Amino acid sequence: MDQSSSWDLSQVVSGARELLQEFLVVHDSPSKPRLHHQPVGWCPPFMGFLNGDYVLENLHNVVECVLQFEQRTSLSIEDYAKKSWNFMRPLYNVISMELSTITAQILCYDSNHEDGPTFYNLSSLKFFGGISSEWYVWDGVRLLLYRSPKLQILSFEKFHLLGSNLRPKRLEEPLDVPECLSSHLTTCLYKGFDGKEEEMELVRQILKAAKVLKSMKICVNGYLDSKKLRVCKELRKFQRSSENCEIAFEEGRFT
Repeated sequence: MDQSSSWDLSQVVSGARELLQEFLVVHDSPSKPRLHHQPVGWCPPFMGFLNGDYVLENLHNVVECVLQFEQRTSLSIEDYAKKSWNFMRPLYNVISMELSTITAQILCYDSNHEDGPTFYNLSSLKFFGGISSEWYVWDGVRLLLYRSPKLQILSFEKFHLLGSNLRPKRLEEPLDVPECLSSHLTTCLYKGFDGKEEEMELVRQILKAAKVLKSMKICVNGYLDSKKLRVCKELRKFQRSSENCEIAFEEGRFT
């Protein structure tokens, strides 16, 4: 990659004691810069420190990003969550964002998360990684939904992802519904569905809150074949705010 290209997205001022994360910047085209942030183990051309001083230039030009933060520092989880939000703040123009469920969990620990960045242009949001029964995943998802008022597509891809063992962090249930759920979200996709209680609860919350949702597509893992009928029946019972919402359960679908 030519570091003299017109998009210098990673000028780093280092001074940190401990390497936390690495991030990969992919220049898809001059008009569509993409930021890919992954933990140590990849071999990206740029490195950054989240527990030191850093400067990232032109992140406001990024329109697609993939983020995966992990706590690997002597910082408290609260301070690390604040730094994670600060890292994301310049990404206010992104249109498509993917982030790990661990990242969403970390972000919940910032006591001032309500003052976090708002992604007004974000239309597609994807969560990837594991969903644990020890963590009420809806809190982290809802937190990002509040920061994405125009979101139209919400997706989940479940797979095993090594990460931190954080204690559960519950957030206070807000009285209002995220704007995207009341006015804009039309599509939701869940890939790797196992039918576990915490996954059913996540789907239930979305169906209950999304008022203009048109499609909820659920793709199950192969070994769930014998339980498909039971899970399908349970999903059918869930309250749906949108009268036009159709649930597609792989080859079976119902309205």
